[in-house]
Amino acid sequence: MRQLAALVLPLALVGSCTSMIQAKQTLQTVGSGQYTLEKPHGSIVWRVMHMGLSHYTARLTDWDATLDFDPKNPAASHIKAIINPLSVSAEHPTDKDWNRHIGEDFLLGKEFPQIVFESTKVEPTGEFTGKVTGNLSFAGMTHPVTLDVTYNGAIASSPFFGGRSLVGFSARGVIKRSEWGVTNYASIVSDDVEIIIEAEFVKAG
Repeated sequence: MRQLAALVLPLALVGSCTSMIQAKQTLQTVGSGQYTLEKPHGSIVWRVMHMGLSHYTARLTDWDATLDFDPKNPAASHIKAIINPLSVSAEHPTDKDWNRHIGEDFLLGKEFPQIVFESTKVEPTGEFTGKVTGNLSFAGMTHPVTLDVTYNGAIASSPFFGGRSLVGFSARGVIKRSEWGVTNYASIVSDDVEIIIEAEFVKAG
């Protein structure tokens, strides 16, 4: 009996903690104000078509973002992200310099060490969806980009962050790299670059 209790009790505690921290997809209990990226739970994945055969996939691992979030008026929200184009993680199985080659040669990160996105318009398209348009500065040029964004939910008071609020979003978009003058490897790599973002933000302060 004691062995059974020893097994059941930890499982019960895990279940209790899980229910306590489960996000809710509601805007009613979310605090407004400034949020900062919770970096361990933020990711930027990008994909390009390689030789018409597969979607070559890599990540950018060094980035930060701030979010001014107004749940009562999402259209008034604002986001800014700064990304290091040299922080490529493509997991080549044999070439140790592969990440550096992509960051320097494909993303021109040595010449232009920052990619910056700053929103200019937030347009709700549903209760928890919207389009975020902003200026993307990449490879020394700036052009507008629109991302499709889903608000995944919030935790009003997280015990892991001193009772502060957490909010989470997913975003997707496609850019044509040639619009920023990046046309290298055009014979084997597509002009379209798909961007997939997952981000959790914690209330500042």
